[in-house]
Amino acid sequence: MLEDQGLFTRDDQVFTYVPELAGTAFGDATIRHLLDMTTQVAYGGRKFHREVEAHRWWAVVAPGMRPDGYDGPTTLLDRLKTARATGPYGEVFHYENGCCEAMGALISRVTGATVSDLMSELIWSKIGADEDARYILDAAGVETACGGYAATLRDIAKVGEMLRCGGALGDRQIVPASVVRAISTVPEGATAQVRLPRASANSPATMSYRDYWWILNDPFDSFMASGIHGQRLFVSRELDLVVAHFGSQIISSCVATPPFPEVFTRLGRQLSMAGV
Repeated sequence: MLEDQGLFTRDDQVFTYVPELAGTAFGDATIRHLLDMTTQVAYGGRKFHREVEAHRWWAVVAPGMRPDGYDGPTTLLDRLKTARATGPYGEVFHYENGCCEAMGALISRVTGATVSDLMSELIWSKIGADEDARYILDAAGVETACGGYAATLRDIAKVGEMLRCGGALGDRQIVPASVVRAISTVPEGATAQVRLPRASANSPATMSYRDYWWILNDPFDSFMASGIHGQRLFVSRELDLVVAHFGSQIISSCVATPPFPEVFTRLGRQLSMAGV
């Protein structure tokens, strides 16, 4: 939405707006690289290891989880400053929470508002939300942009319904229709489209990734927001379907991820056949 307002372009480098990140993996990236997660990074001179970095992230935002003698970053921005590029930008998809955190910092600098204030002003106050939503904060009072967002299932579904209706609720346009259309429109080109292996034998298609949304590449114009433990917001305009789903999926290579997209699309097809 901010891009649509002309506040930045996707090809701008991040350090232009967050000068503290100049020379880092995220500061030298473009906004496009952050949105599509096509950075390759390592933190603090360490070889990247997903589980280690997850613990390091929690050490930043939850002081009670810091090990004895911890002397690392104490704010999200300080953690981003330790990131160095380990490969070229725009060539490899790598899901990296730092892309979200850097984008959150950029958004705040561009607008002069906090992420939560913007969310409230642009979305939450306009969808008829029943409850307040909440963010986890770091020691500096900055919202975590990569996770830790809490809202009720019904209110999450209202966001999905607004997107299904082209960014509108009734006669009120909340998100520009062109912005909503772009969510599931993956540009042509090797660096713009990220295809992943099938999540399961029943998955409807390989998935692409753009602007922090998973695009299912199915015949139903479906896209999905996905949380690490099974939370989902599934939107399919062709099936007239929105699914908000909470979960507590075990994170383990020994436990397969259930084929949620296939379940959702089958549900949508059955409802369509039933004329619901």
